[in-house]
Amino acid sequence: MSNAPYSYWNKTELHEHLHRQAIKLGAPKWVFPLLDEALTSDLWDPVKDFDGCSVVQDQFHPCLACFIHDYLWKCGMGGLGSDKIFYFLMLLDGTKKFKAQRRWLAVRIGWLGYYKWGHFRKRNVNKCTQVVTDALDAIG
Repeated sequence: MSNAPYSYWNKTELHEHLHRQAIKLGAPKWVFPLLDEALTSDLWDPVKDFDGCSVVQDQFHPCLACFIHDYLWKCGMGGLGSDKIFYFLMLLDGTKKFKAQRRWLAVRIGWLGYYKWGHFRKRNVNKCTQVVTDALDAIG
């Protein structure tokens, strides 16, 4: 736990904040089950494991796009699918398309060049849950 900026929050506070943010942003229906899954998963502790946007500043604190993306990566469901969800949620929160594309490219490079292999070594590779699959189907 080298960086845990939300360690003074609890899961209920994170849930309330992120849920309100999703409503305010006009998030599609599939975001809410994904958010609930991320907050209740036994695969990680969002209060300790979520570190915000790792390289860039969160537009919102905490940021819905970064929260969902961290959940998927840290729970072994990273890769192209999680990066597609990240990109969609960045556009939803008002990130300019070019900036979202740059961030998407950065996480793709990070995944393919480093994180993917670390997950393989740790045997932290999991199939996407049905909720994640439904989200990806909704995005197209």
